[in-house]
Amino acid sequence: MLHCVGEISPNVKIARGIFRESRYGRVPCDISPMAEIEAIRAAVEREMKAKGFSRRSLSKAADLSESAVRDLLTRTDNPGIGTLRKVAEALEMPVDALTGAGLTVPVLGKIGAGGEVLFSLDPDEELHATNVPVVPRPPLVSGRLMALEVQGSSMLPKYEAGEIIYVAAPNGSGSIAPNAIGSYCAVRTVEGGTYLKILTLAAQEGRFTLRSLNAPDMENVEVEWACPVLFVMPRQPQPESLLQK
Repeated sequence: MLHCVGEISPNVKIARGIFRESRYGRVPCDISPMAEIEAIRAAVEREMKAKGFSRRSLSKAADLSESAVRDLLTRTDNPGIGTLRKVAEALEMPVDALTGAGLTVPVLGKIGAGGEVLFSLDPDEELHATNVPVVPRPPLVSGRLMALEVQGSSMLPKYEAGEIIYVAAPNGSGSIAPNAIGSYCAVRTVEGGTYLKILTLAAQEGRFTLRSLNAPDMENVEVEWACPVLFVMPRQPQPESLLQK
């Protein structure tokens, strides 16, 4: 069973495990907790309707107070894994279907020297490909995600070679996430390069400056899409047998 370390947002704490937030005590970006809880609520309400549960009957079946079920469906941003587990059991569904644990995210490429991401297919095509490597999906995150493996040193000490970054899959050309400015992002330029950079506004309207920690800035760049880093999976140690090959 996979667990997390770090934060999904400044207000959502989760248990220790294979994921981490960004270093220096700062989350990579501000993910709204409401976006996550709304997906959970929708799943619970969908199962309630399909199986004929009212809030009262669900609270009884889950051994929860009616107020706990009401809060889950209308108020709280962080219901807790214990509450979700009880609700899932009462609805006869896997708790992973609510939390997202146990699911996977496609790894679309590697971030090479200088920050460029090396993948050939469009993210929408890659997300449906069958031969793409995958990594565990962080729990309590809704929406489509893609993952990229860091290589090179242009973003040291923030990101190290071998780490996996997770970003939301872009919603087509011209998609700049609202919280992208000033954040570490996967950035696709109009010229076709994809980079792990800090996205900032440029002096020229409609253009951006892409900043690295250990490489020159890319100034006045036209950006096709930019998606902030949501999670980081630290580099996983390789088995001794693999290291000897």
